[in-house]
Amino acid sequence: MGSDKGSSTSSEYVAVGSAEEVSVIYDIERGAQYIDSDYTDDTQSLTSSIRQHIVDGGLRYHAYHAGQYAFPNDEQEQRRDDLKHDLTLHLCDGKYFLAPIEEKLDDGAQVLDLGTGNGKWCMELADIYPNATFQGMDLSPIQPDWVPQNVTFVVDDIEHEAGWTYDDKMFDYIHVRHIVHSIKDRQELWDRIYKHLKPGGYVEVQEFEYIAACDDSSCDGPFPWRDFLENLRKGLRALGSDLLGVRDVHEELARAGFQDIGYKQKKCPNGPWAKKRRLQECGHILRDVCMEGLVGLARRPFRDGLQWTPAQTEVFLVDVRKSLMATEENGLPKFHSYFPFHNLHARKPLEA
Repeated sequence: MGSDKGSSTSSEYVAVGSAEEVSVIYDIERGAQYIDSDYTDDTQSLTSSIRQHIVDGGLRYHAYHAGQYAFPNDEQEQRRDDLKHDLTLHLCDGKYFLAPIEEKLDDGAQVLDLGTGNGKWCMELADIYPNATFQGMDLSPIQPDWVPQNVTFVVDDIEHEAGWTYDDKMFDYIHVRHIVHSIKDRQELWDRIYKHLKPGGYVEVQEFEYIAACDDSSCDGPFPWRDFLENLRKGLRALGSDLLGVRDVHEELARAGFQDIGYKQKKCPNGPWAKKRRLQECGHILRDVCMEGLVGLARRPFRDGLQWTPAQTEVFLVDVRKSLMATEENGLPKFHSYFPFHNLHARKPLEA
């Protein structure tokens, strides 16, 4: 099976680093410090009424609308959420958003973060923009009990059949990150977002495209990580969502009535094989995210979607782990795969 290519073209080719360049990442992890011209560093209580969880096969999941989201919410998954948050910021050069909303935030915007997870995005931006009000919604009650005064968290299903309790035309900005793969009815979600945005308000979507994309021949042969992603896609499809749904978001936003759709794509290496320092660091973080999440990512999609036994899954994951960590004789990662990263933002018309 040949290597995957990203769904959209990108002008930036990710150059592969030399063994010496990539080895710097491992030195940094051991405490070394480097200065490099390529990379420079430019409360309120949450109610406990539905702070409940269920345990399935040794992994912890949300109890509210149980099964709606296929992945765990336990401490290891929260650590992965932290890593994904840091990774996304690093990949985006420290920017929390690309939509032109900074003036709105300074003036006191109403912001909604869908699938907020542990709430770091909301809380960090709340400190930066104290005049704005941030609300985070998630199925899992894993947010801190004490948060900045301009932050509120709500445990709810963003796809609840009864809709949201918020007023129409309430928000200036709605943020959607790393959850498109689990949405059952994306068009309904974009329509709902449109309904609750003020005229002139923005929606922003940030999502990886979960394929083993590759720009050279390193992934042309057998590659168990690519097989894992394909099986994950099939398992989630059986459970009602699309792992690669981000490919259709541009068209879906336009269909919902949004205008001025902005789009930017980046490439996030999986493993520290890239030449650029920032991309090396992103690659190392992404590989950690993948390695730590394999069991939780596979559990329900493989068991409930593909009807695999736990033993089948674990045997399969042995080779997946090996492929993620495989290196050449010079110490470079063997496979130069990456996730395309899609960032879209769109505006609700002023006359809507």
